[in-house]
Amino acid sequence: MKATLIIPDSSLRKEMRLRKRYRLTWTTEHSASHYGMGVMLYPDGEVLDGFNFSQLRGLLGAHIETDDPVIVQRALGLPASEGIDRPA
Repeated sequence: MKATLIIPDSSLRKEMRLRKRYRLTWTTEHSASHYGMGVMLYPDGEVLDGFNFSQLRGLLGAHIETDDPVIVQRALGLPASEGIDRPA
């Protein structure tokens, strides 16, 4: 599965020192994973949860492009309409 967190260019993104793109991985082998839903991990191994993703989306317009939106939605605990897209 491929998933990329995309944060559009803005002065706030630069001020927060965030990159524009983060390759995410999904795993069920993390201690934060419950009931086989899995979690989304940043490249450094930190968990991206639904709350933090919602904050990034609200403040910076972030979204996730993935070839498997259902897995990402389940891992983040979000409904289908919350910024998870298939790549164009």
